[in-house]
Amino acid sequence: MIRLLPVTLLLLGCPTTPKETGDTGVEDSGGGGEHTAVDTSPAPEDLDDDGYDETVDCNDRDYTVHPDAAEACNGVDDNCDGVVDDGFDGDGDGATSADACVDGTDCDDSDPTIAAGAAEVPYDGIDQDCDGADLIDVDGDRYDYTFDCDDEDADVHPGGVEVAKNGKDDDCVDGDSADLDGDGYDDDEFGGEDCDDEDATVHPGARDLWNDSLDTDCDGLDARLAALADVGVSIVGDSGEQGLVGESVTFCDLDEDGADDLVVTAPFGGSYAGRVGIFYGSGEASWGPDMSMSDADTLLESSELFLGFSLACADVDGDGNLDLVTTRGEIHYASYYESDYELLFLYGDGSKFAATLDETDIDARLSYPLGVTQEIPNVFAQRIAAGDVDGDGAAEVFINDATDSDMTEPTGLVYVLQGDRYSGELDLTDEVVATIDGGSDGFSRVQVIGDRDGDGQSDLFLGQIGYAEADSGGGGGDSGGSTTSPGRLFLADATMVDAAVADLAWRTSTGRSGDAYGWDLALQDFDGDGVDDSVVSAIGYDDYAGSIYFFEGLPDESGPSAATAEVLGSTAAGYFGWSVQALDDLNGDGVGEIFVSELSGGSSGEGLVWVLSGALAWGGAGDAESAALLAWSGEIADAYTGNALAAGDVDADGVQELAIGAELFEDASDISYGKVYVIR
Repeated sequence: MIRLLPVTLLLLGCPTTPKETGDTGVEDSGGGGEHTAVDTSPAPEDLDDDGYDETVDCNDRDYTVHPDAAEACNGVDDNCDGVVDDGFDGDGDGATSADACVDGTDCDDSDPTIAAGAAEVPYDGIDQDCDGADLIDVDGDRYDYTFDCDDEDADVHPGGVEVAKNGKDDDCVDGDSADLDGDGYDDDEFGGEDCDDEDATVHPGARDLWNDSLDTDCDGLDARLAALADVGVSIVGDSGEQGLVGESVTFCDLDEDGADDLVVTAPFGGSYAGRVGIFYGSGEASWGPDMSMSDADTLLESSELFLGFSLACADVDGDGNLDLVTTRGEIHYASYYESDYELLFLYGDGSKFAATLDETDIDARLSYPLGVTQEIPNVFAQRIAAGDVDGDGAAEVFINDATDSDMTEPTGLVYVLQGDRYSGELDLTDEVVATIDGGSDGFSRVQVIGDRDGDGQSDLFLGQIGYAEADSGGGGGDSGGSTTSPGRLFLADATMVDAAVADLAWRTSTGRSGDAYGWDLALQDFDGDGVDDSVVSAIGYDDYAGSIYFFEGLPDESGPSAATAEVLGSTAAGYFGWSVQALDDLNGDGVGEIFVSELSGGSSGEGLVWVLSGALAWGGAGDAESAALLAWSGEIADAYTGNALAAGDVDADGVQELAIGAELFEDASDISYGKVYVIR
């Protein structure tokens, strides 16, 4: 008993329960007895001193993290329950609340379909992907769906480039364009009216040239007569007043701005006093249909009678500026209307004239009695002509003496007035420096045509349609048989001496029987040799159906038999060739064209106006329709459509505008107030 006491005491001094984290068990000592186990592992540590050792603390280096910590939305499992930010993903979509969490990405934590990266549903007013806005520009072209007509195609939006016929409204304006060539007309295969949507010059309303095998205006025809009624610019007289607007028409650059100005006369306008209107090219953008003479930029109104029968632009006084020359007709109608013939000058200075002018503004008036009698109460000089023929820089004026209203009583004289600056009221006979005597046949036309024979002197064309000769039955001759009226023309040196035309002429050309040959002349280079060729009209051909003859160079003694080509009118008694003018090349073939009026042409005598292809006519096209590039029909019968023609470039674009007078155009009251058409 004494020997066992220390052992008992030792056992009483040891713990009966091992440390919770130590090893426990019984170890056999090998002697058959049992011994208490010894804990040899290190004790768990609490490195962050938060009261929780590393066996339960999921981050023993952060004292804020332990099993009893409050969970915060910070991307950390603060309470060591195995869930990060537990309680801050209310809708369970895996994204924490953006309101409660600094790094939260769920802008609506009550809806599992809303979170950063969620699929955005456009246009529903909900921001599913939490980018700050609902998706309203799906294609990213910076136009939202309220403006973008296709928000799934970035090439489609307001201001986009419209691609025709691609099935898309690229610019969100009016659907897919069917106008590929951009001429304003849709392809006829897509419900439009454009018969060639790859050519911007082809569309309804386009100017369709004749004889080019192209249906430019999509009417199913190569060409057709255009209606002058549809022309966009016109000048008319006052309704109910017999104005004769368009008796004379010309283009010239009076204000020297590089654009031609349109000058129109109305000799019966203003209660028979007469008017001359200047429409300056600088204002052509404002021109429109049915303008009146009062719309002219400069209006010359007479206080006397019958101003404006003839018209010319030329530098008469030699100061380098164009002047305006016009005439007053001599009419003695009972005791109501009486007026003597006058030649009137309005000198230009290179600027616009005042807006309103009257008799006091006329610089010179030269009077002359043309020969009114009881049998011939009305006489008007035919076209006056002007041109510098003596080389001093001042244009001479040529006055074709009187014929009566039906051109049957010519006096046979052309008066020549020296180029100079006249002033005041003068007697024309005192100023005449030369007289050209046409004899009993008189003259129907006079033109200054430049030096055509190379002798250094300017030449004249003198038409004499009244020339008659005896027909021997063999196609001409000067004796026997019946009297015919072939007509003839003279090419004369414009010397300043009194002489009969026979003494001045260096070439004479006579027409065929009944031709009334030599009524008008135009010069144009048709064969490209650099020398002008000639067009001579014969309005009496085939009982006044009319024709025009084309000559290489100038016509000679052989007359029509030497013509290179002839173009015939389209209508019996139509007076084809009444007015003939050369035009610039209009169709780009390198050859100039011819502007021709057919005074009584058309099915009802409404008048026709033709632009003939110089190349086709020269090549022997034969008739007006076969040689035509363009053609227009007048509005009413017997309006004298084409009594005056003119061409000029009013907008300075290098392309001529055309003017057509119809001096007897009538209104509903059958009063001939007249009309001028301007074709751009």
